Amino acid sequence: MKKILISALAYDQGKSGIANYIENVVKALGKTMNIELIVNEDEVDFFKGISDNITFRVVPRYLKKPLFNMLWHLLILPFTINKNAYEWMLLPAGNRRLMAFYPVKTLVTMHDLSQFNVTKKYDMFRMFYIKHVIPFFLKRADRIFTVSENTANDMVLHYGMNKNELVVNYNGVNTENFSPDLKRDETVLRLKKPYMLYVARIEHPGKNHLNLIKAYEKLPERYKEEYDLCLIGSDWNGAEIVHAYAENSPDRDRIKFLGYVPNDELPMYYSQASLFVFPSFYEGFGIPVVEAMASGTPVAASFTSSLPEVGGEAAAYFDPNSPESIAQVLQTVLKSTALRNRMRELGFEQVKKFNWDEHARIIQKSADSAN
Repeated sequence: MKKILISALAYDQGKSGIANYIENVVKALGKTMNIELIVNEDEVDFFKGISDNITFRVVPRYLKKPLFNMLWHLLILPFTINKNAYEWMLLPAGNRRLMAFYPVKTLVTMHDLSQFNVTKKYDMFRMFYIKHVIPFFLKRADRIFTVSENTANDMVLHYGMNKNELVVNYNGVNTENFSPDLKRDETVLRLKKPYMLYVARIEHPGKNHLNLIKAYEKLPERYKEEYDLCLIGSDWNGAEIVHAYAENSPDRDRIKFLGYVPNDELPMYYSQASLFVFPSFYEGFGIPVVEAMASGTPVAASFTSSLPEVGGEAAAYFDPNSPESIAQVLQTVLKSTALRNRMRELGFEQVKKFNWDEHARIIQKSADSAN
């Protein structure tokens, strides 16, 4: 029986939004299809047990380096694919990992074009690759998915693509893991006080931690006495700037950096948070927003990019460029129990729109209809 081929070389030990996407898509597709998964040698264990329908093509760990990873997909991978062995292939991180030619029917997921919207995110070499190389090879794929209307619109704007050729396929949320019914577990939770939560890698300026910290500093003292600010995520580009600012903040003892939290512990932090804050300057989707809503936690988010599309009427919104705007919205939500309860109920309704099995069904349907 033929199988499908998926590259998981963007998994990065499960520490990013794309990793979240890869894991859930593989799990959903694996319910009905046989999958050959291209995986780094030190990441095989992450995928064991997800599905009985997975076999592994293991590659050396040095391919985790961004440049090697990019060149291997572009120049080596196409020559290793036996077109008679696979029904189709999925490249789940098309923002960087594409092939020079496609020997088998190929589907690509594009998450965002944040590089065009967040200044100084990448160096000149990578921006050249993003602006000129990616669109050239991307347009040769048989199907292109975007995870939001916002990303589809960016593809039209920056890559000159025909929107009718793009398939908007929303991400899902795993409601089995993210639930309001989790009981507090002190062996997992490392926080004693009530807290506001932000889950994102510590990346400056894109994830906008500085303005969130500045907004927290502007809150009236009674709110800071009651609520800590909890930041979950691995250090990334520019993290030292965020840490340096926090260390010199008058509220440094109330700002908690927890670093990377394993996926099996993360739902506890969502469900026990008093408020989830998402101040990112730009998101192609924003999976943490729907994870927080599924956990019964009210959400305050940036009124930018895809976030109003994903959060709908369930979230409260602010201007991410303004610490004053962020602080005002945080204060408005925190002071009203009735508002938070209303946001929780709206959140439960909103997350019904996002389902991984439906996401997988659209991928399969699109693959079947591709020429």
